[in-house]
Amino acid sequence: MAEAEALKDPVGGAIASIAPEALAAKAGQPFARMLVLAMLAGAFIAFGSLGSLVAQANMGEEGAVRLLSGAAFSTGLILVMIVGAELFTGNTMMVLPAATGALALPRMVAAWAVVWIGNLIGSVAIVLLFAGAGGLGDGVGAAAMSVVEGKLAKPPAAIFASGILANMLVCLAVWMAMTARTLPAKILAIVGPITVFVAAGLEHSVANMSLLPLGWLAAPTATPDIAAGAVNLACSTLGNIVGGAVLALTMAFGHDALRRGD
Repeated sequence: MAEAEALKDPVGGAIASIAPEALAAKAGQPFARMLVLAMLAGAFIAFGSLGSLVAQANMGEEGAVRLLSGAAFSTGLILVMIVGAELFTGNTMMVLPAATGALALPRMVAAWAVVWIGNLIGSVAIVLLFAGAGGLGDGVGAAAMSVVEGKLAKPPAAIFASGILANMLVCLAVWMAMTARTLPAKILAIVGPITVFVAAGLEHSVANMSLLPLGWLAAPTATPDIAAGAVNLACSTLGNIVGGAVLALTMAFGHDALRRGD
């Protein structure tokens, strides 16, 4: 009944009434299916990373270029949302059904782990294929190295704070896309927040699963700083969890979905 009412009026916070049930259902999928869909999502976000780097190649770091790069990156989340893949950062909103009692905490954590690993596998697979195809030439490799240099120069606290902001924007894009009735509306809902997060240089753990190895592969004579990369992924992952949780819980509380348990 709640879903039917929400679909009649998808504007504003109507999605809050069906989000807990929908997110709990995602967490309840068989792990094998979840892993495959997560690998696809990692691949799709990697495609977005490739588009972002191509937009930056030989273009400098001016504001307009950063906005163009962000718009190109949004292709990744558009693919995830329209095809129906499993993205870790979006799934951080599973704290909502956990808070309403619709999802057991151990199942949520297990789902997160499976999807995070699947996203990593899919991301690395696309990176290796792209590098093998010679895609790191024509300024793309230089753009990748520049992006990675900036990411690895950040202290852990900055990465964590940046991860919170990044996933608030990503989850806003997901939340709005869930309310959209048409394909163009879904795309429009996604492009704005994703463009902002990329242009601002914020830290998205799944995007970094492709951006970091792309930067390392672009500089084959340099030794990859695996330790710094692991710190980046750990801190951005934790920040993404906080950002997704804050966004989902405040939206649900603001629209009274937590109290009703709808």
